[in-house]
Amino acid sequence: MAVDEVLGDSFEEKQHQAAYVFDPLDEADGANRPAKRRKVSKAPNQQGAEEPDSWLTFQPLFGGSENEQCVRLRQQLFEKSWSQIDKRIQHILRKANESTLGDVASFLQATPDRASTDKIPSAFIITGPNLASQDLLFEQFSETLQIQVDAKVVRLRSGDASNLKAALKKIIHDVTARETDDENDQELAMGKDGRKYLNYDLEALYAHFKTKPRSHIIIAFQDSEAFESGLLSDLISLFSSWLNRIPFALLFGVATSVELFQARLLKSTCQCLYGDQFDVEQSSSIIEKIFKAAIAFSDAPLRLGSSLVNSLLERQRDQVSSIPVFVSSLKYAYMCHFYANPLTVFLSDDKKDDILQEEHFEAIRCLPSFRRYVETAIEKGEIEQARSLLDDNSQLREFLHDGIEGSRRWSLDILRKLKVLTVGGVLSTDFSEIYLDAISRGIDTDRIAEFTDSVKRLQPTDLTVFLNQVLDNLDNGDPSLGLDSWANENKDSHAFFTKALSTTKALQADAETKGNSLRSKYNGQTKVLRTTVIAQKVQLSHDTATLTREDSLYTELIDDLVRHLKETLHCDSAKDLCMNEIWLFDSKAPYKDVFIPRPRGVVERALSRPHDYLNCSCCETKGDQIVPGLPPVAILYQLYLETGSLINVADLWSAYYAIVGEENEEALEEQAALVLFYRGLAEMRAMGFVKQSRKKADHVAKLAWKGL
Repeated sequence: MAVDEVLGDSFEEKQHQAAYVFDPLDEADGANRPAKRRKVSKAPNQQGAEEPDSWLTFQPLFGGSENEQCVRLRQQLFEKSWSQIDKRIQHILRKANESTLGDVASFLQATPDRASTDKIPSAFIITGPNLASQDLLFEQFSETLQIQVDAKVVRLRSGDASNLKAALKKIIHDVTARETDDENDQELAMGKDGRKYLNYDLEALYAHFKTKPRSHIIIAFQDSEAFESGLLSDLISLFSSWLNRIPFALLFGVATSVELFQARLLKSTCQCLYGDQFDVEQSSSIIEKIFKAAIAFSDAPLRLGSSLVNSLLERQRDQVSSIPVFVSSLKYAYMCHFYANPLTVFLSDDKKDDILQEEHFEAIRCLPSFRRYVETAIEKGEIEQARSLLDDNSQLREFLHDGIEGSRRWSLDILRKLKVLTVGGVLSTDFSEIYLDAISRGIDTDRIAEFTDSVKRLQPTDLTVFLNQVLDNLDNGDPSLGLDSWANENKDSHAFFTKALSTTKALQADAETKGNSLRSKYNGQTKVLRTTVIAQKVQLSHDTATLTREDSLYTELIDDLVRHLKETLHCDSAKDLCMNEIWLFDSKAPYKDVFIPRPRGVVERALSRPHDYLNCSCCETKGDQIVPGLPPVAILYQLYLETGSLINVADLWSAYYAIVGEENEEALEEQAALVLFYRGLAEMRAMGFVKQSRKKADHVAKLAWKGL
């Protein structure tokens, strides 16, 4: 009360004045003003009161009878599995553009003095059409350039800069932004000399720069081609006029080409820029790396099937989807498998046997792969083993454990054999294509025959490179696939390839000593075209050139190599393994429903068969029968399908009232039916089925036909 009385008296003393002088530096009145109180919530901390299982989002399966421990374990398996995969993906995305980041930093460090050139250093980043992946790229630029070149980076998007004033506000605010929240913008609003600055005045930025100097003030136009050309020209011209006081530098994210971007700017604006072009890694190569780290990695707990992954890659190529969308699709596939498959608890290494229920074992016995295994065992006469698996849960548990371990050995085995198939570019297909084909069909005789035919035709130099790379894979593995060295596990193959390599080098040296070129009978150079003239007729025939001793020995080496590859490269497909349903997911239905929506088909089905969604007895019909219990918009849609391009509203009302009117058991009064009719017609107009006709005032035009 005392404070209010003092303030009231001061206001009454100044009521006769025509104007007031406001001096923010005068703290005489401010000293008596009470400190602003912080609003502190008196509500108790509810984190402690939160139930321990409130984070549980998975639902019990087996008709709701699944116990809570299994539900929690499935969710933990999903979160743990995806966290490991996501860590590898983020590492790939951050390492993808390291060279570009280093080149841009070197360019900015090597820029000449701005005062002498009077030009703004500018880096044109060719990002390609994938705009969604630019966020991470420019975030990396912001983090890297602040450290390496002592710069302050401001990221501008087209949505942040509708006009020049808004763009300047954004730039000045981000440059002068404080790291702590308890300080206000008083220094920006008024300099040390007492001058006031507007929040879009570069003089304020200059005053801040004098107190905290930097080597560069970098303005990054993330989607530069989405900016208005006039706005970009005005900004560049303004930065150029301040260049002798503020060391501006510019980054432009360009999706097309520098030439097209330059054509949008004024010639006088382009003369203010001094820059270079930098290319980033294309999304196709990044997708290939993500494919290896997330899908084909050796310790991936879940194997995604070929049909699902092919649909993801096809959508990535055809629709130029962003990398985050591809990653989200993979995460959704993982979530679907762990959410809807109760048997995924067996993928855990630290599960307790006491949490397993009888439903788990019955579900295992219902798996198609398990049934095939039991039928095969019976056909082989192994009756006792089949009976124990069907009757004894302990035997089934041990068999299941061996099956999970076998699937992990199969994953390692197929990746090691694929590394041999993809060595040296012998096959002209990508790793992803070969991997998906191996998952669906295995490494069959056709694939091996295609590979060995290419190996036969290798020149000695190419064969040396091939054998060196095979031995390097055996000795060092492949970190991108999580493969360690497996030379000790395949000592026979390692010794065979080592001997073949040394023999090839020795034969090649002997042939060069004698002045010959080493070749095998499978090379095209051994085929000779022979011409014979008989009775004034020319006959052409193919013959085989004579092979030297070294050539014969080299041919024998090729035959031994092909024989060894055929014996060691065969591998079964994923679906041939027993209980693959636990660790293999190949369903496209959930992915299509979420990432490729079909709104029109869903709306047409809802209007044609509302019982599918409402699940009520009043909407249940046989075929396309129209009953009064249907929603009004569904009845109108059925009548709508029978009309032409122009619909008479009066006729439509008559047909509608004949269905819901007084002739039926649950008849509606005419006024109530008319209200429902108007509402249904308005809903059809809102969904885009009809519109007002310009030809006839009492008609509506039909806009959509079912199935078209």
